[in-house]
Amino acid sequence: MAGGNRLEGKVAIVTGGASGIGLATVERFVTEGANVIFCDLDPGQGSALGSQIGNVAASLHHARRAPGGPNDGSAIAERLGSSARFIGCDITDASSLGGVFEAAHRDFGGLDILVNNAGVGGGEISIEQCDDALFDRTIAVNLKAVWQGMKLAFPLLRARGGGSIVTTSSISALLGMPGQGAYGASKAGVLQLTRVAAMEGARDLIRANAVCPGGIVTPIIYDSPLMKDGFGIEAVEKGLAASQPLPLAGQPDDIANAILWLASDESRFVTGQTLSVDGGLTAEFDSKHRKPLSGN
Repeated sequence: MAGGNRLEGKVAIVTGGASGIGLATVERFVTEGANVIFCDLDPGQGSALGSQIGNVAASLHHARRAPGGPNDGSAIAERLGSSARFIGCDITDASSLGGVFEAAHRDFGGLDILVNNAGVGGGEISIEQCDDALFDRTIAVNLKAVWQGMKLAFPLLRARGGGSIVTTSSISALLGMPGQGAYGASKAGVLQLTRVAAMEGARDLIRANAVCPGGIVTPIIYDSPLMKDGFGIEAVEKGLAASQPLPLAGQPDDIANAILWLASDESRFVTGQTLSVDGGLTAEFDSKHRKPLSGN
């Protein structure tokens, strides 16, 4: 994708930046002129989580990522050049996450944009069957770490005269999806945090908004760590295209484009809002009105 200068001179932090929506956002920000600090579990951290937090909680995280592979943050940063820096980080560790913010200030002089993107879960079975450890880890990553990121971002954004916080939520925050009690609750909590952050930051020109992706072709779906083996990407794309009013499978770039707009000065008068990027799914009354896909 051709770059521009929509984020020229800006410094951004992106959590969960080594795959899916986070990676697409990091790449897009760099092409638009930003300096980006991004964090994620590196391959070694992902493999070691079981001994640190227990196998049940660790099952929410990717452990199949290879050093030097497409989701190795260090390899991604090397590919993107001097405008990107990767830090291996478990965002539920406040000290480790704090180091990411310190790096933004130390290496790039401050912070203008925070993208709270890291997330886990989406298939913990029913409320009745969900293991306590799965619930606790989902809330820790998807909600508490977002809250912690906002806390760390506020003073840095204030020092720059304002800025933008964008958090990745989900349409699971808006719809009652069976099997997503912990995930949906965490993502709904993110929306309320966003509204509160928007009000608390307004006087300092700190904006806070959220994006609710629909079905997007990312590793959390086609290579879910909750499954022994992943799905084929083509099968996922076909299934998603059939499950949304727009007969398309959402791609990470679709969400990165929305995040870019909310991060940029183009949305300077937008705060406290939720933007659904879901092919029309949350606007749909009844799927029987859809036109069948060709070949079905």
